[in-house]
Amino acid sequence: MDWTTWIPSERANLCFIIKAGRVLLIHKKRGLGAGKINAPGGKLEAGETGLEAAIRETQEEVGVTPLHLEERGLLRFQFTDGYALSCLVFVAHDLVGEPVSTPEADPIWVPVDEVPYTEMWADDREWLPTILEGGTFTGSFLFDGERMVEKDVRIHGPFQAERGRFALVAGCGFVGLATARLLHRAGWRVVGCTHSAESAAALAGEAFPVVACDISQEASVESALGGMHGLDLVLHCASSGKGGADAYRQVYLRGAQVLGGILAPRNFIFTSSTSVYAQVDGEWVTEESPAEPPRETGQILLETERWVLSLGGSVARLAGIYGPGRSVLLRKFFSREAIIEGDGRRWINQIHRDDAARGLLHLAESRAPGLFNLGDSVPLEQRALYEDLARRFNQPLPPEGPINLDRKRGWTHKQVSNSKLRALGWTPAFPSFLDAVELDPDLVAGARSE
Repeated sequence: MDWTTWIPSERANLCFIIKAGRVLLIHKKRGLGAGKINAPGGKLEAGETGLEAAIRETQEEVGVTPLHLEERGLLRFQFTDGYALSCLVFVAHDLVGEPVSTPEADPIWVPVDEVPYTEMWADDREWLPTILEGGTFTGSFLFDGERMVEKDVRIHGPFQAERGRFALVAGCGFVGLATARLLHRAGWRVVGCTHSAESAAALAGEAFPVVACDISQEASVESALGGMHGLDLVLHCASSGKGGADAYRQVYLRGAQVLGGILAPRNFIFTSSTSVYAQVDGEWVTEESPAEPPRETGQILLETERWVLSLGGSVARLAGIYGPGRSVLLRKFFSREAIIEGDGRRWINQIHRDDAARGLLHLAESRAPGLFNLGDSVPLEQRALYEDLARRFNQPLPPEGPINLDRKRGWTHKQVSNSKLRALGWTPAFPSFLDAVELDPDLVAGARSE
């Protein structure tokens, strides 16, 4: 099996309730595995996290609510008929209610040392003893019908909530490094990854290790990161630099596939771009708006997004990034290179580096799946923005000029809404670029010195 190109048809969960030396199992009555013994569980609904689905499915199948759930493992199943299933495995140590029979299942309590493996799927004996003993695992299996053809089971040791969650940040650049630092401060165990040994060496003073790795190459990932198999989070923040479509395909799409396929993380976050929205009429766009980028680079970003979303991950579409020591817009304004394009009505969508990092941390902590725009709350028209800067710094207004249609990811004119992420509790410290100009002294100082 090549797990680097694997896409699940469906996503599901299992929940094993263990109490007083017994584990709650079910005789499954219908659906995949009907007639076998398994644990309560089922398919995730749209927008649902694995944890939410585990609780709901257990309630629906046996009428009890599991308590104190721990995420213990990830299962990947490929069937020779084409069906593919991703399944998170949870353990609960208490429950509310008494198990009852439903049209889905009949509940049974069995001693943990008397689990009837001969009546279960063939893979269960490969990993279930591990979680019954308090361990964690990941397992990848190929089945022909009910016959197990291939298996790859990794045991990761005992579950230890106090050790914190484990994250890989692939790409420790402007946004990635800031996010890695926030994850570390929030109690995550973090490993950073950069493309070159020189970049990794330059980050040797960080509070977490940073290793060199080519994320598009399976051998490089296995060598540098293979010991992180089954980790809690992969955050893909790597950059293609100034490369074109070939670099995009290697770094973004292939990089995501290799990291996800080899490491089998419980969660995956990919940093994409609001440039995938090609709207040119100045309208507000949300995550529900069409994303139809005309350039091949934007189409590769969309292909990567679809792959990450198929795994139940999150995609953060970042607006133009600025922050301490970095603002193309301010640098061009101070150097007199700035031009007001056309009538100056084009909307500028940006995000401060620190707000982007906080947004990515919020997605990591919440495990919310799906698409999220990550930008300022107040887009600004180009002319109005430059007029404010001219007044503020007593500088002349930039001259007018033609619209630049030769942008790397295409010319667009839209207002990007961040309301979906704000509804999850994230709030930008700099609601607009002009707030950052006023409140972040390093932003202006850095732009003047560039």
